[in-house]
Amino acid sequence: MKLSRSLATATAIVSALVLAFAPTAQAATTLVVGGASSVATIVGDCKVKYTAATGDSFAYASSSSGQGQKDMESAKNDFAFSDSAHLTSQSGTAIPASEIHIPAMVWPIGLLHKKFSTNKIIISAKNASLIFAGKITKWNDPLLQADNKRTITRQIFQTDGAGNAVKDKAGKPIVLKTVTSKVNFTLPAKPITVIYRGDSSGTTGNLLAAFGKIDPANWPTASATGGTKVFASSDAKAAVLKDPIHFQGANTSAGVAQLAAKSAYSITYDEINYAALNDLGTADIINANGDVVSPSDAAVGALVADAAIAANGVVTLDYTSKTPGVYPFSVVTYALALTDYKSPTKGKAVKDAIEWHAFSCPDVAPNDGFIKVDKTSALGKKILAQTAKLGN
Repeated sequence: MKLSRSLATATAIVSALVLAFAPTAQAATTLVVGGASSVATIVGDCKVKYTAATGDSFAYASSSSGQGQKDMESAKNDFAFSDSAHLTSQSGTAIPASEIHIPAMVWPIGLLHKKFSTNKIIISAKNASLIFAGKITKWNDPLLQADNKRTITRQIFQTDGAGNAVKDKAGKPIVLKTVTSKVNFTLPAKPITVIYRGDSSGTTGNLLAAFGKIDPANWPTASATGGTKVFASSDAKAAVLKDPIHFQGANTSAGVAQLAAKSAYSITYDEINYAALNDLGTADIINANGDVVSPSDAAVGALVADAAIAANGVVTLDYTSKTPGVYPFSVVTYALALTDYKSPTKGKAVKDAIEWHAFSCPDVAPNDGFIKVDKTSALGKKILAQTAKLGN
């Protein structure tokens, strides 16, 4: 049936009025975000699904934790990722009064090395500190040989059908069993080339914080709160200056991994996803309990479950924990955000972005080395409590 011309005209006018006054869908928000290079890979891998889920987006400016903190001080960023707490100014400008810490992501620092064998290298946490302090300089040092010629114990964690660690009511991964075995690997008589972060880095700060607790005699000035650090200005400064051939620096997470891949018999510290990207080996670590542990979701989760979480969101890890199966070299990456965004829309977009990356992103990119945080765990509850403050 055809409408008359007058009726059609009237209908068109009414339709136009309805469209003019109908509520429109909220426009997508584009955020300005940057900071720690540690999260660059996972943020990139989650980008498409994050935008599909929230409607919002951001191009991540990967640099360093220190730069992310500076950009919050200058109001350049809407929020920033930082591998250390923002407790002192990076630029001399005051830290924003409304800035809060949201412990958004958790991941292990892997000790990555240029492969020279099919054997898995084992290094005690104490001996790792001695390598980076310049006190162990060859792979066949007797201390390292002892790590790789011994009877070892490993904790096997209970997992569900999807391979995820099963946790108890307190949020701790459940140890299914303990197994023992013997290793007998002769390490090569080659000098160790240490590849370190040359820029101000939260990864460096967290590693040195662990060394400060594990080996305070060699790392007396390491801060328990981590902070952003320049490796060559730390307690390792003398070793760096003494042997610039076997201590070499590179900027960013990608940079140290790439340099390690080019350097024979090298070792570095980095996010574990850079191992596969650069064909590097990942050492297993002997923890304070005497267990040999890999940098896995469950082993990091076991450490985080015992962590102290302050009211301001700052997390303190116990690097010398004797809880079975913990991986000691672990990091909490904070989202630095504000509670007084002038736009409620922006506040909600920041909240959605941080929560999505904390709770959903590890499932989207399971091979990037970031552990899954349960919303019901102590850490998950703190994330939600902090994000609830945004945009008020």
